[in-house]
Amino acid sequence: MSKLFLLGIDGLPPATLRRFVEEGILPNCAKLFADAASLDVIPTLPALTSPGWQTIASGAHPGTLGVSNILLPTLGRAPDHIRNGFDRTLSRGEYLWEVLAAEGEPAIVMKYPGSWPPKVEADHLIQVDGAGGYADITCSFEEVSSTCYACGFEIPTSQAQGCCSVPHGYDDHWRVDSATASGWSPVVARDPLNWTGLPGGTTPGFETVLTLTPAGQRRRRLLHALAHTVDGQPRLLVGTTKDHGDRITELAVGQWSDWIHDESGRGGYAYRLKLLELDVERRVLRLYRSEGHRTSGFTRPARFADELLHEVGPVAEWTGTFDFMNGLIDLDTQLEIYDQHTRWVEETLRQLAGRQPWRGAFVHWHVVEYAHHIAGAALDPDHPRHDLDQERYLSFLRDTYRLLDRLVGTVAELVDVDDTLALVSDHGHDTVHSLFFINDFLRERGFLATGPDDSIDWSRTRAYGLFPGLILANTTSRWSGGIVAEEDVESLRQEIGAALRALVDPRTGRPVVSAVLGPTELRAYGQHGETAPDLFFAMDKGYEPATRLRHDAPALFELTIPGAELTSGHGSFHPTSASAATLALIRNPALRGGSVGRYPVSMVDLAPTFAALMGVRSPQGCDGRPLDFDACGLTIKESAE
Repeated sequence: MSKLFLLGIDGLPPATLRRFVEEGILPNCAKLFADAASLDVIPTLPALTSPGWQTIASGAHPGTLGVSNILLPTLGRAPDHIRNGFDRTLSRGEYLWEVLAAEGEPAIVMKYPGSWPPKVEADHLIQVDGAGGYADITCSFEEVSSTCYACGFEIPTSQAQGCCSVPHGYDDHWRVDSATASGWSPVVARDPLNWTGLPGGTTPGFETVLTLTPAGQRRRRLLHALAHTVDGQPRLLVGTTKDHGDRITELAVGQWSDWIHDESGRGGYAYRLKLLELDVERRVLRLYRSEGHRTSGFTRPARFADELLHEVGPVAEWTGTFDFMNGLIDLDTQLEIYDQHTRWVEETLRQLAGRQPWRGAFVHWHVVEYAHHIAGAALDPDHPRHDLDQERYLSFLRDTYRLLDRLVGTVAELVDVDDTLALVSDHGHDTVHSLFFINDFLRERGFLATGPDDSIDWSRTRAYGLFPGLILANTTSRWSGGIVAEEDVESLRQEIGAALRALVDPRTGRPVVSAVLGPTELRAYGQHGETAPDLFFAMDKGYEPATRLRHDAPALFELTIPGAELTSGHGSFHPTSASAATLALIRNPALRGGSVGRYPVSMVDLAPTFAALMGVRSPQGCDGRPLDFDACGLTIKESAE
């Protein structure tokens, strides 16, 4: 009976992957291209992580799943009140691993978007995390978020502004645009007092206190830090008391600590520290603290958390863009975080897929997606600032793809040649050089109204824009504060659609909206039901909607800045565009290596195809059908005919 290993790589643009393969820096990916059949894949509408991965696992359209977006509208509440589109309880679909479990077959699911909390629990179904770590969402197993302790310079108090400006109801899950802290933790440098047990040659400089506040708890953990020199070299001592014997780490500049274990009201967690900068004389400090992920409770069955902690080590989970975009870390540190996370993924796979029985393994890796968000401008001269630190960003991208290549090599070692290895992605990536402020636009055109404090006045608002191109009518059927009657919705769609089609970037004089989709077109792309938008507008390459409202904004368009904003995206592009399209590589004994699909395939057809290759039924509610490899132009090997 055939096995399937699905390696999910988030946000993988085929052109960039092929570019780096041709450069010769990705030998494992090059071998997979040679051994596998290749298909171009049309993503979901919108081309986003949440609907994409859940469609890949279920073969169901977003409307069938009831998961229209990452930011999922909440019926009975204002249009800007949303839910976490990755919550498994909100999806009506059945997933491939749940099919295997129902048939008594063993499966492994690792950090797969939309898989947590598990709907099916069984001894032969192993699930690891899956409660965050993608789309800059805070993992629900996070006890302390990442931060940078700092003193000696002006510390930012406002955070980097991205595209989403997360609406109400999502604050506990989202770090980017959460309208809370910038991620910095200011500390106060004081003269050192009452330190004991310091070795000879230690010259104290200043001391400070580091605080840790676990999520949802009032109790704080205090650590003492001593900046000092040893033989003239700066060092930072961190301990539970001011005695050298109670130290938990001692760091030189550029050095990471080992894992530091602590306890909160929910149980144990672990984190690491990296000393980024220390000037003892000037009392300047930058000390990065990684996310503290729980050391228990993140697996089903629960016993595997202890096994992984013992055999692999604590979870290195957080890889989001927030820390770099807010200046907490530099690119080198970001790459080190990627490497730590990838090593944890690899070792966990060796522990589970290498030692436990499985018919299907489903693994998600988000790092390439984040790297493109950070460094995408460097790939494309169409971005006006693409040459800003271009070589540094290109080097960062190449090194990130090398991590991908290493992961592909690790997975290939775990999959027999007689079984199926599928590398798939949820969407592509392309340049975002400009943000378009959709709700400023709706306000300017009279569709949205705000009060004196720039909060939305729903009593005068007819429509609201939600990332990455959704338009929601403020209807009386949606919630008690709605003002648009159902019979007036169609005329409202026509008004807004006409305004969007006529939208021109004043800097270029060119239209920027490539399509406006109403209910009929939306249904054709699998968007229907109570969570579907009233309109969806797709934008040309280079443009992405931003939902935040600005006070006295000078213009509707704003150029993105590499290193401070995301310069590459996907959700605003039409799914049939080259900017959104992605690929699937399927290595199977029945398929000739190196063959290329004749035409793009729909994402809903992947799950039933994988089910057929494993010899199990398709998931219930599946909208797709198994691919006809012959019709796709993927030559079938003669030995399999």
